[in-house]
Amino acid sequence: MKILFFTETMYYGGKERRLLELLQYFKENTDYSITLVLTEDEIHYQYVYELGIPIVIIRRKWTKYDPFPFIKFYKYCRHFNPDIIHSWGRLTTFYSIPSKLLLNIPLVSSMIADADRGYGVFSIKYFFLMADIFFANVILSNSKAGLEAYKINTPKAKVIWNGVHLERFQRKFDPHKVREEFGIKTEFIVVMVAAFTFYKDYNLFLDVAKEIRKTREDTTFIGVGDGSGLEQIKLRINDENIDNVVLTGSQNDVERIVSASDVGLLCTYSEGISNSIIEYMALGKPVISTDLCGGSKEIILEGETGYCIERNSEKIADSINYLLDNQKIRISMGNKGKERINNHFSINRMAEEFEGVYNKVLDQNERRKHKT
Repeated sequence: MKILFFTETMYYGGKERRLLELLQYFKENTDYSITLVLTEDEIHYQYVYELGIPIVIIRRKWTKYDPFPFIKFYKYCRHFNPDIIHSWGRLTTFYSIPSKLLLNIPLVSSMIADADRGYGVFSIKYFFLMADIFFANVILSNSKAGLEAYKINTPKAKVIWNGVHLERFQRKFDPHKVREEFGIKTEFIVVMVAAFTFYKDYNLFLDVAKEIRKTREDTTFIGVGDGSGLEQIKLRINDENIDNVVLTGSQNDVERIVSASDVGLLCTYSEGISNSIIEYMALGKPVISTDLCGGSKEIILEGETGYCIERNSEKIADSINYLLDNQKIRISMGNKGKERINNHFSINRMAEEFEGVYNKVLDQNERRKHKT
């Protein structure tokens, strides 16, 4: 099978990490012929080069909505002749439509990775959304909440939850090295792994740290990630003298930091399925998320593996205090979370579901050819 994967970037982000996990699985476990097409040449996940997969850059010349990629992508599809185009985003799905129609290549679109549409019916983004839904053979979301948020109700739509390589979390980690590296001397660590973007609420993260600091001095908050909002958060830490927060910047090996922590926190406005929450749980940590309407409730078993809490610093702090003060409950929640990830969020399960989609859409395409 020849699959052409088409996405905009390989910047640090949940969608990109999910794609990378899938590419690694296919490279190691199948004989698929795979090419990755990008519209940006800056690649943050350097590991993609180690996979030995051909990478093609189709740069946009003018704006984000530049029509130029339509032509170049079509020409590359004629050259590579894939059995399936698998796009990873609404804009790359839109760029794929002419190639799908003119070359009769099935189009699988992983176009929904969040649970907050955020734009109206008279916007250009809504036009792209409607065109993608109409022309794609299959529409994939990584959460049920995503399909509900975008009001996608069609037999073509399917949910495939994120999956991770479980062996990443089965290594031995040294928490003392993490503490030494970042100068942490407190008994407890609360970690948040998330990019510093508009969608993640690091200001609330700081509010929670300040709330905890009012009553205890034994807890350090670690923020792991990079992004355009990082400097603003650093300024606030300095201006308000918040002394129980450490920002690590971008880290390739986040597992070692999460492993050294006691509670996984995600202050966010809305999520599809969060890789950070999956990683917290895979490493046996109880989870607190502020995502009340997104996909976090599809991962977290309320009161069993963690909590989904409204965006209120005092209520979040109360839950953190409860977990830190009750070791047995903290460990029990962590163990249940780890079991849930092993059973429902493995890369094997995710990849098998993708393969099922590919086989089904190819079979449907063959039957259409015979009818015509």
